[in-house]
Amino acid sequence: MKKAFSILLALALILSLSSFVMAANITIKDGAAGSEYAAYRILNATDGGEGKFAYTLNDKYADILYAVTGKSDLADIIEYISALDSDGVRAFSDATYKAIIEADPALDADYTSVDGTFANVEQGYYLIAESKVGDMTDTFSLVMLTTAGKENVTIKSKEDKPTVQKQVMEKNDSTDFEVWGDSADYDFNDTIPYTITGRISNKYDNYRSYYYSINDSMEDGLTFNRDAKIYVANGDEMYEVTEYFKLTVTTSENTGYANGFTAECNLKELDEECDEFVITSDSLILVEYSVTLNEHAIAGPEGNKNTVYLEYENDPYNEGDGDINTPDKPGEGEDDDDDDKPGQTEGDTNIVFTYDLVLNKVDKDGNALEGAGFTLFKWINNDGQEYWERVGEEITGVTTFYYESIDNGKYKLVETKVPEGYNRCEDLIFEVVGDYDTTKDPVELTRLYVVNEDGEDISTEENTLFIANLEMGTVTTNIVNHTGAELPETGGMGTTMIYIAGAVLLVGAIVLLVAKKRMNSAE
Repeated sequence: MKKAFSILLALALILSLSSFVMAANITIKDGAAGSEYAAYRILNATDGGEGKFAYTLNDKYADILYAVTGKSDLADIIEYISALDSDGVRAFSDATYKAIIEADPALDADYTSVDGTFANVEQGYYLIAESKVGDMTDTFSLVMLTTAGKENVTIKSKEDKPTVQKQVMEKNDSTDFEVWGDSADYDFNDTIPYTITGRISNKYDNYRSYYYSINDSMEDGLTFNRDAKIYVANGDEMYEVTEYFKLTVTTSENTGYANGFTAECNLKELDEECDEFVITSDSLILVEYSVTLNEHAIAGPEGNKNTVYLEYENDPYNEGDGDINTPDKPGEGEDDDDDDKPGQTEGDTNIVFTYDLVLNKVDKDGNALEGAGFTLFKWINNDGQEYWERVGEEITGVTTFYYESIDNGKYKLVETKVPEGYNRCEDLIFEVVGDYDTTKDPVELTRLYVVNEDGEDISTEENTLFIANLEMGTVTTNIVNHTGAELPETGGMGTTMIYIAGAVLLVGAIVLLVAKKRMNSAE
């Protein structure tokens, strides 16, 4: 019986010990691929069973906890941490991590992750820090957690990333319709308005320095007009801050035209510099600027693209230099680590389409006809004022007339020089229409066609007054001149009729003269 009792007692002890969780696995979800994490066990945990746990100081971090909490014994430290709300926990974790990475001598992490997982970590209260971001869009993050009484712990990485949106104004000159969106079409030499709306981190308040850079680039068909204005927007209130941003303009090697810009600033230093506003996580950074559609613009679905992306501070523990004139880009300071790089958003791309009008001048047999001149006009509706506006100059000296870079709208083609021996053709009024698929990114041009004044498509297989080529971005038509009706010439029928009339009058006069003489003789 004694032996059996001893065996049962041993089994009970083994079962009770097996309920004590001696180690845990920590898994981090939703982090960027390639991210690395470090775990610091700032408090030890002892599992007493039945849900009872005791915390003790980890001597490695004792001095840091004394300094951060301002407490001098374990009980007060535990009480201090237990009373923290969510904001307080964030501030505590930030201060603790800052002290750890600045400690002298340096303090190594207790555990480092493997593929986002910590295996068999000891029981404790942990500070887990992202030590290496996975990609350029990632931001550093911290989390506090306890493993006491847990075999497996899963935490979700809360990646908070700034975002950016670019929009271009679509304007139909002929209808006065305007709308902001991701695509538009424009005529040659038109001024095209753009806006950029940038959001900053929701954790902005936790940063000591906040580098912020707007990077805009455009293809060769678009010329930056060097007119960027930058604002901080708090709700409906806007404050221009252009002068505080370092603006660098880029130039195309192919065209020599300005083709983009970078605008950089340390928002924390901007916040301190300007008294009339406060930058918060809800603030927006807005940019307004314009470009011009130039002679290098590409017609058709390829379009002319313009892309923006942000670079931003992703490490809350970086420090700025306090000088508003230096944006403090991570990785560029003398003491910065080569691996210390800013985060970067994905690019947001807009596209501007344009089309080419091709006119072939022919005779009634379809042969090229020289000697004509044409002028193109566009119907303008400007705040209710409607009129025809000339598009460029008269074109002469050719038989194929190219009007490059036109957009959606109503046009009138006028023959302003008529080939000799031909009658002037009637004015041709038509409307060019391009349709887009706005669900695609970037937007795609899906259809190009031409309609007449009655809204009828005149670029179909049945009605080929125009031929629309979507791939080339062209609308083409033939303009036919006819010779005029033949008019009387010298020596022709007109003169003959005069001669006949004269002869009749002459004969009549002779007859009258003879008759009069006979009458006189008879008397």
